[in-house]
Amino acid sequence: MLAGMVWGTTEGSEEEPDACGRDEPLRLGTAGRGHAPDAPRAGHAAHGDQTRARILQVALELIADRGFAATSTREIAERLGFTKAALYYHFRTKEDLLAAIVGPALGELAALVEPDGAKSAPMAGRLLVEGYAGLVGRHAELIRVLASDPSVKKSACLRVARSLFERLVPLLAGTDQPDLGQRARVRAALGAVHGVLVHAHPGDDPDADTAIAVEAACAVLGIGAESSEGS
Repeated sequence: MLAGMVWGTTEGSEEEPDACGRDEPLRLGTAGRGHAPDAPRAGHAAHGDQTRARILQVALELIADRGFAATSTREIAERLGFTKAALYYHFRTKEDLLAAIVGPALGELAALVEPDGAKSAPMAGRLLVEGYAGLVGRHAELIRVLASDPSVKKSACLRVARSLFERLVPLLAGTDQPDLGQRARVRAALGAVHGVLVHAHPGDDPDADTAIAVEAACAVLGIGAESSEGS
């Protein structure tokens, strides 16, 4: 179940994207005032970012409709009105595309499980649940698509997700070596978050749903209801 909850990802250059990682922030130009020669370069970079975002959105739509295994780069290129060569300039393989799609979410998850000794254990647990719920809410469509597609299970990106979830489990359990019961409670807590947010009704209030998901997960984990504001 945990690996089916994944998510952006580092990406290398446009010519050679990495298999998995976090997306680099958009760089729309680094020149200071008076450096006019950089302006065309900045405009080209912005156009490239927009093209890349469009490719990823179309690819996710096709994967949602047909599954990852049944979606070809040719179909993605045709839907975009590209040649295969034009698509290849941005993403050389379907695995590269999948890595870029899940990269931002994986990057957020990696940041979430970074150790932070400055917080007390109970408060750290609540903040972790809140952070995870926010992540799931932002990437609910992606998680819903991947969780229902068995063809992505052997992806390199999913292996990265599994390792991150293995780090998340002891953090939520509050111990470095959680026993079977503690692991079960973590699964139940994460399941509550996913049940509320990934399968939300279109008319739901996202903020209210997130609050409900956090309280449900914290109740399962035995984390108190203290507000994290001002901590």
